[in-house]
Amino acid sequence: MLRIGLIGCGRTVQVAHAPALQKLGDLFQVAAIADQSPEALELVGLQLGLPAEHRYTDYRAMLVQEELQVVDISLPHAFHHEAAMAGLMAGAHLISERPLALSMHDAEELLRIAEMRGRLISVLHYYLYYPPFQEAIRLVRSGAIGTPFFIRCEGVTGGFGAGTESFHPQWHENPEIAGGGVWLDSGYHAGYLCVALMGSPVRSVSAHVDNYATDLAVDDTVAALMIHQNHGVSSIQAAWSVLGGGRRVFEIYGTEGAIALDHEGYPLGHFSNATRAWEHPEIDGGHAESFIRCFTAIAECLRFGAPPPISHRDALHALQIVTAGYRASERDEVTGVEE
Repeated sequence: MLRIGLIGCGRTVQVAHAPALQKLGDLFQVAAIADQSPEALELVGLQLGLPAEHRYTDYRAMLVQEELQVVDISLPHAFHHEAAMAGLMAGAHLISERPLALSMHDAEELLRIAEMRGRLISVLHYYLYYPPFQEAIRLVRSGAIGTPFFIRCEGVTGGFGAGTESFHPQWHENPEIAGGGVWLDSGYHAGYLCVALMGSPVRSVSAHVDNYATDLAVDDTVAALMIHQNHGVSSIQAAWSVLGGGRRVFEIYGTEGAIALDHEGYPLGHFSNATRAWEHPEIDGGHAESFIRCFTAIAECLRFGAPPPISHRDALHALQIVTAGYRASERDEVTGVEE
């Protein structure tokens, strides 16, 4: 069993990380938690049945006083790098909410240190473990839609999920804490999903990222076009600026068929060009299952040497896509992801 410490006890931990770890009590023992908010600390402590002496208002003290094999970082984006560095210096493997850092320089530094120390860094690309997306990836890799060439991803909403009330529920709108807006937050997920479903890294990005309809100090709307190394195309539109909301779309088109999530009341639909018909595979599990499956894969990597669920290259590439999108928007030009 892996002894794990949680850095951050905000809403994501309360509704996702902590319940998943409770379900996986045969793999993980939550040994300690840390958060600067006494209210959040008490809430998660009670949720996990953790004694008061293992709850810390300073994660640095937790790292010194507790023997931890793994540290799970779930903080606002700007604080990921510092907490990750502290965890590595304490000798722990890292699980981190995305992004690993706000700059390529900081992310690469962490990965170099992890490699030198023989530690794993696993960034939570948890949508890859959402059961409908897992089935979509399986179908694509089995050749069910032939060669994928176009992906359409749209998530247009009226705002972001609030953080914990006891710290800063609107931290997503503060650029000094969030590091960016909807493109960094929602676009990051869309980017790595498109890479996995296209089966090819992104070569270049063109994007327009701006604030149109809110008083946020960060971007509230993005339209991006990604060209993959296999010449496939992914189109991403995301917004926090549309109060009426919009239909969420995730569609993958291939030479022999198509896949659509949330199709006609089913989690996923598969269209075959040969039969001209839709099928709806049976899919078990919802969003909560995403974290359970992701944490399970991390435990299998650490305990049995299984491949990491998200490689260092995957985590860096996802951040490269986001930073390339911001540069493309600033320069008003197509930007290579490795510039």
